[in-house]
Amino acid sequence: KWKIGANISAASSQYYNGDDSNQNAKLPAYWVAGLQTSYQLTNSAQIFAQVNNLFDRKFGVYGTYFDKTGVALASPIVYTDARMITPLQPFSVYGGLKMTF
Repeated sequence: KWKIGANISAASSQYYNGDDSNQNAKLPAYWVAGLQTSYQLTNSAQIFAQVNNLFDRKFGVYGTYFDKTGVALASPIVYTDARMITPLQPFSVYGGLKMTF
């Protein structure tokens, strides 16, 4: 009735999207761990929980460039670096009840 599991995902270093000639530094490699569990209450009811990014690791999972010249002229910020990074999902816990009919 009770199930428990763990997972580890790993990704190697990667170049930013748009760096076609691979001249700039890569995003570093990373790994992330998670846990999941469930308990079957009845034939049609199950409670579950999931933990993502168990150790709250902080990495970029995707990188690309933006056009610095397209930034609004009224902006007081001077952009010197055109890189954008999508961060890894932070530590999070989800849970719920699943019903089947």
